[in-house]
Amino acid sequence: MDHKPRVAIIGAGLTGLIAIKQCLAADLQPVCFEQSDHTGGLWRYTDVSSQNQNPHSSVYRSTIINTSKEHMPFSDFPIPDDWPTYLPHYKVSEYGDLYADNFNLWPHIRFETTVLNASMIPETKKWKIVFKKKEGGKEEEEFDYVMVCTGHHSSPRLPNYQGMETFPGKQMHSHFYREAFAYTGKRVVVVGVGNSGMDISVELSHIASQVYVVSRRGTLPWILPRRTLFGRPFDHLNSRFQGMLPRFITNWLVRQIVSLTIGLPPEHLRSQHPFSAAHPTMKSDFLERLSTGTIEVKPDILALTTDGSVTFVDNTIVDNIDAIIYCTGYNNEVHFVDKEVVNGGNIVRKNFEEGEYRENITWLYKFMFPPRWNNIAFLGFVQPVGALMPLCELQARYVTALIKGEIPPLPSPEEMDKHIMAYHDRNRKQFYEAARHTMEIELRPYCDSIAKEIGCYPTLTKVLWKFGFEIWKLVLFGVPTPMHVSVFLKKIVDNVWAVADKGILLMAFAFSVSIVGT
Repeated sequence: MDHKPRVAIIGAGLTGLIAIKQCLAADLQPVCFEQSDHTGGLWRYTDVSSQNQNPHSSVYRSTIINTSKEHMPFSDFPIPDDWPTYLPHYKVSEYGDLYADNFNLWPHIRFETTVLNASMIPETKKWKIVFKKKEGGKEEEEFDYVMVCTGHHSSPRLPNYQGMETFPGKQMHSHFYREAFAYTGKRVVVVGVGNSGMDISVELSHIASQVYVVSRRGTLPWILPRRTLFGRPFDHLNSRFQGMLPRFITNWLVRQIVSLTIGLPPEHLRSQHPFSAAHPTMKSDFLERLSTGTIEVKPDILALTTDGSVTFVDNTIVDNIDAIIYCTGYNNEVHFVDKEVVNGGNIVRKNFEEGEYRENITWLYKFMFPPRWNNIAFLGFVQPVGALMPLCELQARYVTALIKGEIPPLPSPEEMDKHIMAYHDRNRKQFYEAARHTMEIELRPYCDSIAKEIGCYPTLTKVLWKFGFEIWKLVLFGVPTPMHVSVFLKKIVDNVWAVADKGILLMAFAFSVSIVGT
């Protein structure tokens, strides 16, 4: 290929950084547009201020990532050994800066440059990017390909409760929450029991006079501990061997491990769905605060009133509420492209009933490609149970291989539609129907499928033949790190294999305790 294709990368978060790196590795010309003056994206803490009333980042000061450092790095750049197991937000963004330093990505990023519009030119099939620098007017450039790396946490989704317009207390989406001190001595309602709802309610429960947590389904999600028996991180048990087990066994094992560590919620609040049918939450101290009464779980809201009280669907009422924080997720929108590029348009309206599931669908083949728009890919527009960064690395490698013609071209739009519809049919059978599950995937099968198509999937047979039995054991039973076959692996073999041994012991112990208990 004589002409080096120009690739517009929108967003310089960790996904954007890996996209730049993979473009350079594929001998492409990446140009990354970043609206802020820094990398890090979602993970770079940004204050809400009069100068920046709607920052891209939604992390609050206490945010900590839910995946262990062994599980989340890019395959060729390990997280430093002396860093904590679960990284605070500032360490995640620092990791991105170290990555950019190591691979010299900075020259390819245009900071303080906001993309206003991206549209395909029908005649040439190229993309016109209209952008604005901090100082200056609108400009535009043409690119052969676009990689959207902005994520899907920038357009807050709010519920529609009776009385919201006249309620006298403070109301805000969790996207704008930063610190707890403003709620000292306040009575607060937190709507939602996902990761943000759990985090914020626990933090507020130490400083507010009372916190009420609204579960719109009336029950709590599966709450997982960060560390299990023997002090091992929970996701260290998520080995390839575990992934081969039938779902009912995995569901049963998780139940036993949770019961033996943090315990299950009160019976009336326990999830009515098995572990594999819903996105879990990692906040073990929520149950501790619940047991002290500083947090009280309520069903969905019926109405808000002008006197500052809140009525719930079970007809209970709480009075004198000072603030309501809506931890109700995000709309899957990208403001600089037509909505139908991401959301499917007529084909979705024809095949799905009106409701929150339809409203939040992303109609993307392999969670990357809109069937009727050429030469554009969306990276990170997916919700895995596990680390997103390694997944985005594989997506970036897939896109660059596609641009270079190293893998077969995408199928017809009609064929892509069939694949997307088949996913949603399977998805709605496995997960309960909710807006948060429209992009839900099982991490390992998805990554394996991408790796196979681009030719980097190491089968267990190949691993055994090339690296020997010790590495084979590690890949099958050990920590699911993206660096299983990297040079760095040789430095951590002993440590990770010890974890794998204890992971197997944990499963055996949970099984034996359950047998005795029954």
